[in-house]
Amino acid sequence: MKENSTTLYEFIKSKLLSGFAADVSCIRGVSGRLAEFSEEIGDDSVVVTFKPEYGLERFAIRVDLSDNSAVLSLDAKIPVQNGAYRGFSPEHAVSFTLGDVEPDALLGSHHDCPWWMYPAFVKSFDELKPRTQSLLVKSGEQNYYMLPLTGDNFYCEINSGRLYISSDTSGICRLTGAFLAVSVSADPYKAVDDCFKYAREVGAIRVPLKAERTLPELFRGFGWCTWDAFYAKVTSKGIFEKLDEFREKNIPVKWVIIDDGWIQNRDSRLTSFEENREKFPEGFKATIARMKEEYGVEKVGVWHAFNGYWNGVDPNSALYYGQRDNLDVTPSGVVVPSFDEDKAFRFWDSWHSYLASVGVDFVKVDNQSSNSAYINGALPTAEGCRKAHNALERSVYKNFGGAIINCMGMDMENVLARPHSAVSRNSDDFFPRRERGFVKHLVQNVYNAIWHGQLYYCDFDMWWSDHESAVQSGVLRAISGSPIYVSDEVNKSSRDAILPVVEDDGRVMLCDNAARPTLDCMYGFGDVLTIWNQSGGSFGGTIYGAAAFNLSDSEVKGSLAAADIPGLDGDYVAYEYFTKKFTRVNKGSLLDYSLGVNGVAVWSIYPVLRDDSGEYILLGDVSKYLPIASGHKVKTAVLALGI
Repeated sequence: MKENSTTLYEFIKSKLLSGFAADVSCIRGVSGRLAEFSEEIGDDSVVVTFKPEYGLERFAIRVDLSDNSAVLSLDAKIPVQNGAYRGFSPEHAVSFTLGDVEPDALLGSHHDCPWWMYPAFVKSFDELKPRTQSLLVKSGEQNYYMLPLTGDNFYCEINSGRLYISSDTSGICRLTGAFLAVSVSADPYKAVDDCFKYAREVGAIRVPLKAERTLPELFRGFGWCTWDAFYAKVTSKGIFEKLDEFREKNIPVKWVIIDDGWIQNRDSRLTSFEENREKFPEGFKATIARMKEEYGVEKVGVWHAFNGYWNGVDPNSALYYGQRDNLDVTPSGVVVPSFDEDKAFRFWDSWHSYLASVGVDFVKVDNQSSNSAYINGALPTAEGCRKAHNALERSVYKNFGGAIINCMGMDMENVLARPHSAVSRNSDDFFPRRERGFVKHLVQNVYNAIWHGQLYYCDFDMWWSDHESAVQSGVLRAISGSPIYVSDEVNKSSRDAILPVVEDDGRVMLCDNAARPTLDCMYGFGDVLTIWNQSGGSFGGTIYGAAAFNLSDSEVKGSLAAADIPGLDGDYVAYEYFTKKFTRVNKGSLLDYSLGVNGVAVWSIYPVLRDDSGEYILLGDVSKYLPIASGHKVKTAVLALGI
């Protein structure tokens, strides 16, 4: 085995997982700690086989290794004897103690509710929050990234200094599959990148990474969602009033989501595949045709839940009797699309084929992480989520060409289960009426993007253009790499706030990645949070974008070090949108800012190019917040910029 691989293996064994001591928990039997093992060392892997105590037939960990990455897989078996078995405990069947390491800092991403993740900046493994699903560890000059995975029939999470493996189902006698990926690098972003790439390479991540997924073309246009405009009181009349406003203000809306409120339901249970005719008296077909033909909306999507509606399908409805072969009842009594993939597909195809027939082009599918709770006890949640997403996406690809926004689904059972879809919500909702709500929204999005953006085009959610945070929200969307759409109320859209994030033809300028923290903010931030992104291609080299957000209640002044923008190394010209100032920049430069309350600065950082005429940059449209991904470019002499 190579020296680097050996070093990483010994670190994982001796330090990160505290000697591989494994605690095993079984139902109806003895539980205890396994600590005695043998090692079979190969060229690029190690098989660790434990002495089979406590009635176990087998307990082994395989560690696959590259120079700086590793994937750990489990094979644990309890024998069936005389027709009887004990089975592993549904929760915390296997666990390891983390952290015979003295970290300088840790960045964990944990569930702060069942559907969303939030960062935690802590100093010890014991301080880690429950249900941590992504962990970056700073120790000396190195950064270690740990990614809990989903196996064949289990998922893995970190909680207060321990790594736990659970299936959520009784009667499981064998646990198999990858449970943890680890990478190390002096560059924290390289550690994260390499971890995902290696886990994908060895099959521990079974679904495509973002680079393998295709963004539906419709999301390259500017959109509007009905949710914060009407909430559940959406009607066709209200939609047309809003489209009238967009037309009058010459705001180029390319797509619309008809969010929650259109569905027929009783007690939050789905009763019909068809729209509520009290709210849409002319029917979806006529409504959508008018939206497209009269108002120039190119694509229309609708919202629905992963389980039909919030509380599933109404068992007393005609829909239930027509679809009952394609439905199942959960252990908690909720009727949901079948646990069988083919039957669930038939349910979704029946619904989606109707929606497609009336002009719907895509769907937003909500409440995804609740699926784990619904199937808990019926089958392993990791397995059940894979089947559910396969069924859903088969229908989405058949009926909508794969156009879907996944939502409320940030647990790993869902994140690591989607076979093709490209877009996934990256944060809790935008709450326009929550005081200082933008701060949490910003923090949640940019830190979740560190890991979530490895797999998906991160959806930073909608925003309001007429709001105290409109400028900050607009800049965040401009640099986000996310689909960009508002949820403005009727008569509440600001053309001045929208146009800086949209090209004149209604297309949005998507950066290459999701916006993430600069290096100095990786393990925490103060009054100002700085973030970055990049765009390569049409500008003759990589162009960088950066933004600084004032999160405090007072004016702040400071500087962003160019060295804290990963990859920026060379000769550049930076343009700051609000001060209209050009600055010559290299890796040693500082970009100064002075920000009022709710203030933001945003820089487009162009590489300096040279030809016979001298130095120049390919300058984007300076009327936009961050035009680094725009097709618009003008060759501009550096001397003409006065710097």
